[in-house]
Amino acid sequence: MLMQAPTIICVWAGVLSFYDLTQRRIPNVLSLGALLLGLGYMVIAGQTYYGQPVSSAFWGMAVAFLLTIPGYASHTLGGGDVKLLAAIAVLFGVKVVVTSFVIASLGVFSLLVVWWYFTPQLLSLGWVACAPRKRRYIPFGAAIALAMCVTVLFPEWVGMELWQI
Repeated sequence: MLMQAPTIICVWAGVLSFYDLTQRRIPNVLSLGALLLGLGYMVIAGQTYYGQPVSSAFWGMAVAFLLTIPGYASHTLGGGDVKLLAAIAVLFGVKVVVTSFVIASLGVFSLLVVWWYFTPQLLSLGWVACAPRKRRYIPFGAAIALAMCVTVLFPEWVGMELWQI
């Protein structure tokens, strides 16, 4: 990876997270732009931006689509989340896709459990208003971006060096 790569990756993930948290959408410029940059890098360098073989990127795209298309079809994930995971696959390969998705899923699930546990107490204290239920999507792209940063910057924390893929 390039010397400035951690800074570039964190800025990209931060911008993605900001858009997903504030607007509940990820602009195509960020997701598809990264995907095209990753493809261009693979053509020029013969490997992913993370140093993985090209086959890892294509396996990562297959896994990304297998993980996200069911959520997209059931309207629990947005199209930006699908494109984001595909961009991560092209940039970093299959290991980062799987690890990022698992960490993001566990993180979002943990936050939902905490929210569901504390909502009755917050309602009784008047901290949470009873608003009409409108379908709200969870900003999963922000969770994926954060998990991707943790996975790429600290692979030893998630045991990626032990993987033999």
